[in-house]
Formats: sequence, structure tokens, C-alpha cells
Amino acid sequence: MTTSVSNNGRGGGFALVEILIAIAILSIAMLAIISGVSSGIAAIGGNKNMIRAMLIAKSRLSLYYVYRMREPDVREEPVREYPGFSYSRKTAKFEHELFGPVNARRVEITVHWLERGRKKNYTLSYVFPERM
Repeated sequence: MTTSVSNNGRGGGFALVEILIAIAILSIAMLAIISGVSSGIAAIGGNKNMIRAMLIAKSRLSLYYVYRMREPDVREEPVREYPGFSYSRKTAKFEHELFGPVNARRVEITVHWLERGRKKNYTLSYVFPERM
């Protein structure tokens, strides 16, 4: 008794076309994963620069207060501790939108840096009462 299996010349494995389709689907899925990871890395880098800008602005505001708010305005001064960052400070008499001029000064500190070739800014403003 002999049995013969006829598979019409086709082996039991996968055809070349099926393998190519599977590779194409896998490459599309991997492209989406890699794109998501690289976007996450870029966001982390951007947040790191934003945190540095916040630290710079707060420290410059504290220094301004320590020096009894007598320093002149500053424009685009580089920050030694953080290369690539600079800051500007502008002071003006504070005017309330309802009460008009008040005995206070508004200090605005803006930190500037380049991120991926684009200029970014972070601004911190505070109102100090005038010293007598």
C-alpha cells in the first residue's frame, strides 16, 4: 500500500511574495515605533532646555532683588553657567489696569536660547513694591 501526497509542485513553506509582504508590514510597524521614540527624545531635550531657562530666570530675578533693584536694564547678556543661553531684563513702572499707576515696579526677565535652529524664549515677570 502506497500513499502519495500531491502538492502540485508546491512545497510546504512560505512563498517569496508572502515573506516580502510580512517584511513590509513589519517595517511599517518599526518605522512608527522609531518615530515615536525619536519624538519622545526630542521632547525630553526641549523640556531640559525649558527647565534651564526657568532656573536662569529665577536666579536672575533673585539677584536683581538682592542688589536692591538698582541694576540697569540688560539686553541679550550671555549666561556664563549655561552656554547658548542669554537673558534680557526690563523694568518699568507698574500700572494696574483698574487703579492706574501704583507704587511698584514690574520686572520682566526673558531667557533666550536656540533649539533645533529655532529661537526659543521663556519670560518671567514679577511686581515688586517700590522701596522707600
